Amino acid sequence: MTKLIRVLLATAVLPGAALAVAGALANAWADRLPDPVATHWGSEPNGHTPLGAFTGVSLGLGAVAVLLLATTAVTALRRGRPLPRPTVGVGAGFAAMPAAVLLTVLVANLDAPDWQAAGGGLAVVPFLLGAAALGVVAARIGGLPSPPVQATPGHRPSVGLRPGQRAFWSGRAVNPAMLWALALIPVAIALLPTGLPWPTAVWIAFVGFVVTALTYRLSASVDAKGVTIRFGLLGVPWRHLPLDRIREATTRELSTFGDGGLGLRFNPVTGTTAYKIRGGPALALSLENGRTVLVSVDDPETGAGLVNDLLAQRITRID
Repeated sequence: MTKLIRVLLATAVLPGAALAVAGALANAWADRLPDPVATHWGSEPNGHTPLGAFTGVSLGLGAVAVLLLATTAVTALRRGRPLPRPTVGVGAGFAAMPAAVLLTVLVANLDAPDWQAAGGGLAVVPFLLGAAALGVVAARIGGLPSPPVQATPGHRPSVGLRPGQRAFWSGRAVNPAMLWALALIPVAIALLPTGLPWPTAVWIAFVGFVVTALTYRLSASVDAKGVTIRFGLLGVPWRHLPLDRIREATTRELSTFGDGGLGLRFNPVTGTTAYKIRGGPALALSLENGRTVLVSVDDPETGAGLVNDLLAQRITRID
C-alpha cells in the first residue's frame, strides 16, 4: 500500500464512509422520523430542527471537514512532511463527528410520534466513542513518520568541550506577568457594571492562578544523557530527549505570539513543539525524526553548543 493510498484511506475514506452511512440511514428512516426532529436535550427534549435542514447541515459540515483534512494531509505528504499520527487521528475523528451527531439525533427520534417524544440524548455516547475509535484506526493507517531533515550549512554553536570532559548546563526563564494577568483579569472584569459576580471572578482567578503557577516558569538542562525540559514550580509537565534522538542544536528568536502563543504548543503541519513562556531567544533542537523542539530559556547558545559537542563525542552516560 503506497503512502498516498494510506493517507487517503485514513483522511478521506474512513470519515467519508461514516458520513455515507449516516446519510443512507437518514434516507432509509425518513418515514419513521418526525419532522421536525429533536436536536437539543436538557433533562428532556427542548429544541427542534427540520429534519431535512439538520441532515443537510450535518452532512455538509462533515464533507467540508473531510475535504479540508484530506487536502491538508495530501499536500503535507507531497511536500515531504506527512502529518504526524496524532494529527491524522484527531482530524479523522473530528471529520466523523458530524456523522456521529446526525446518527445520535436519528436514533433518538426514531419511531417517535413527534419531536417532544424523542428519546434521551445519551445516545450520543456510543457514537462519539465510535468517532474516537475511527480516529485511532485512521492514525494507525495514515500516520507516517517524517523523513530526517538534512543538515544545512550554517552556524553550529559549540562550547569547545574536549574529549573526556564532563559538563552540565541549565537555563531557565520566568514570566511573572502571566501569573498576575490570569489572577487579576477576572477581578477587573468583576469591577465592571455588567461584569462577573464576585464569587465567579474569585473562583476563575484562583483556577487561573494555580494553572499559571504550574506553567509560568520553564527550565532546560543538558548533560551527557540528553536534554530535560521542565515546566512550572513543580517541574511538571516534563520531557527528556536522549542524545540519540537529537540531530543538531541551534538557537532561534521567537515572537511572543508566534508558534501558537505561550505555553506548550504543537504545530501539526510542521511537527514543531514549542515550550514557551516568553518571546526572545530559544533553544532549538532538530530531532532525528525530522521534528523540532523549541524551548524559550535564557542563554540558549551555551546549551546548544554543549548539545552539539556531546553529539560530536557520542557521550551517552556519565561514569
